[in-house]
Amino acid sequence: MTANTVFDDLRTALAEEAFDGLAVGIDLGTTKSCIAVARFEDGEIVCDCQTIDEPGQPEGQIAVPSVVAVTDGEAIVGHAAKRLARTPRYIQHRGSFTETKNEIGLRHTYARAPQGFQSATEIAAHIIQYLFEASGLNAGPIANPMVITVPASFHGAQRTATLDAASLLFDVYQDVRLLDEPYAAVLDLLHRHPEAAGDHLKAGATWLVFDFGGGTCDVALFTLQASATAALAPRLLATSRYHRIGGGDIDRAIVHGHLIPTLLERYKLERTAVTFADKRRRFEPVLLPVAEQLKRALCQRLRAQREAGDDTSAVAVVSAGDHCIEWNQRELFLSDACLDQATFEKLLRPFLNPHPDKSVSDEFVERDSVFRPIHQVLARAGLQPDAIDLVLLAGSSSRIPQVQDALQQYFAEAELVELGDDRDVQGAIARGAALQALAIAATDKPLIAPASSADLSLRTRQGLVPLAKAGAMLPAASNAPIVVYAPATVADRPVDLAIEVIADGGRVVGRSIWQLEAPVTQGEPLAVAWLLDENQCLTLRLRRLADADGDPEFEQRFDAPLTHTDQGQVARCRLLESEEMIRCSLIPDHQLGKAFEQMARDAARIGHLERALHYISCAVQHDGPTFNLLNLRAIYLEELGDRDRAESVYRQAAESPMAGFNLALFLHKSKRHQEALEIIEQTLERNNQPAYLVLKGDIVAALGEPTKARLIHQDAISRVADPSKQSQWSLGWLSRCAQSLGHPELAQKFRDASTAQAEAEEDSALQGAVLPERDDGHHETRAAA
Repeated sequence: MTANTVFDDLRTALAEEAFDGLAVGIDLGTTKSCIAVARFEDGEIVCDCQTIDEPGQPEGQIAVPSVVAVTDGEAIVGHAAKRLARTPRYIQHRGSFTETKNEIGLRHTYARAPQGFQSATEIAAHIIQYLFEASGLNAGPIANPMVITVPASFHGAQRTATLDAASLLFDVYQDVRLLDEPYAAVLDLLHRHPEAAGDHLKAGATWLVFDFGGGTCDVALFTLQASATAALAPRLLATSRYHRIGGGDIDRAIVHGHLIPTLLERYKLERTAVTFADKRRRFEPVLLPVAEQLKRALCQRLRAQREAGDDTSAVAVVSAGDHCIEWNQRELFLSDACLDQATFEKLLRPFLNPHPDKSVSDEFVERDSVFRPIHQVLARAGLQPDAIDLVLLAGSSSRIPQVQDALQQYFAEAELVELGDDRDVQGAIARGAALQALAIAATDKPLIAPASSADLSLRTRQGLVPLAKAGAMLPAASNAPIVVYAPATVADRPVDLAIEVIADGGRVVGRSIWQLEAPVTQGEPLAVAWLLDENQCLTLRLRRLADADGDPEFEQRFDAPLTHTDQGQVARCRLLESEEMIRCSLIPDHQLGKAFEQMARDAARIGHLERALHYISCAVQHDGPTFNLLNLRAIYLEELGDRDRAESVYRQAAESPMAGFNLALFLHKSKRHQEALEIIEQTLERNNQPAYLVLKGDIVAALGEPTKARLIHQDAISRVADPSKQSQWSLGWLSRCAQSLGHPELAQKFRDASTAQAEAEEDSALQGAVLPERDDGHHETRAAA
């Protein structure tokens, strides 16, 4: 007998209320979207996705592509828009809009698009409107609220922008709520097939939801708890941060890792012969549908083979026909494109690496591992893989057989449960949203309440002051003000107080500065109040405790305190903002060269090397071929494997010491050591910094003179009296050199200096502000400098 769940309680409440409304849920997906309706009928909860019939498509489909095109000012949505997006006329972010969910809530607009299509929020509104009109739900009333799903790790601005999309369509009387996608998957399973959970449908069971869709990979961890009526209800333990990887990235990996190389080889073209812009605008739109078709066909064949008991036969599929790309006044044809199992599995390796280190993404494909968000969730919950009882597979990309194999190997003790066939999986998230909407409409309570996905603390000089705990039900707020203390005494000027919010004990997720007006007395008590809302946005309010009835002197909202803010994400956001400023002509002409150079550096930092070369070309157009720009161009060409062009460009820039160093290093790595020695000696005549000497020693050693090389290396490190005056780049070379000479203490000294520089660079964001103090039993008296 199946255990009672939250739906048994909901069924009772609906009967008592005699509820007869239609509750609507929407899965606003990156690549596909779906709309569902839940209602109470004949004593049962009925929840179905609405069919949306489109011209040229099979009848009865429930999911439509999240693609919008604009023709004569009118929005075209779905498969028709997807077909238009393949043509050269409909350029991305001008006449067509694909996968814009990844840009919603960011400071990024489509400045060259027509009015009404200039932001991801407006594009989302067109998709929602189409879902309502095509399903016929715009003809009658619906219950309050309507629920739209979002990735669990969407930050505040992204969630607000999603709500804004709905507000563009509905009046103020239509309430709209958000639901995290993994929550929706759990609700769909508990409603439709609770028996699929088997022995794991019990109090205390731990479920991991793996939601791998078209554009994001969300992971959430739940435990089942018994309610007051003994019905089982899921409680959130942890969620992953934002990971922009999905099935669309696998499609792009097929395009750029297989189809384009096949085409270039057929026409005897080098990889760098086709520009970044042409690959994006001319090659990708034609080849992406081919890649998706090949991937789906291959996965279907693999599943069919396995169901027939055949795990050994190799599989290959073909996309019949000619696929024409118009490029450089030529027509390139890819005929009968083929994808075999070995090639597919090679392309999948970065996505399925169970021990990911750094991402191997480039400007065309996000190649991060799906295990990165899994590791984050397990670490946050303090669990090992063998503690997981059930892994719930959600999202279309979770249906890929190799993905399921990797998960089963990692979670060897867990049971993997699918939400059904392809159609069931397509509609699961929308159905879960509709069920949540039904519960709120009838009982004013959600089936699953949102929870904090991390521990949040406030940093003081004596350590961390806890705010919200991971797993706390949201919204959550301070019961009473937290008291911290002014760190210094000053009578004639304000004191800048540093405000830092820390997640999970170490990660800085929010910074600001509060100016305490003079006079300030060290040890003066300051009251801190906090609120973490249901979208995991944190608001801090600070005031002097002496002003008990006064307004807060400081209030700060942190929109994204729980998202992943590594340097790659920072570089991506900076790139988007720079592109936006250039589109909107907000950068003066005389600064464009420097702006493009910074964009090239940011693109290279996240592995987008062809994109970086594109920005270097733009910078050269404005500032000319400076030594610095030529040096960067050569570096990126070398990293792309175009060694002939890289050497040519290095030589053009060799009068610059840094370019001379890089040319010598290039020749040294190419085992052309005598040439490398000549170049590095010429470079040292212009600039004899220690790191250049280290390279000379390496080259001399490669030429078979170890004693002379050791003397050069000794000379290099002996020249460094103060490591803090060396650059981080130089310190890296010196640390390796000292280690090789058998001086581990000196090597550590160089590493410590490099770390100190990195920390100083991070702390510079506080602009000299000081942290508050907490009550540790005493306060030392200090005068402000």
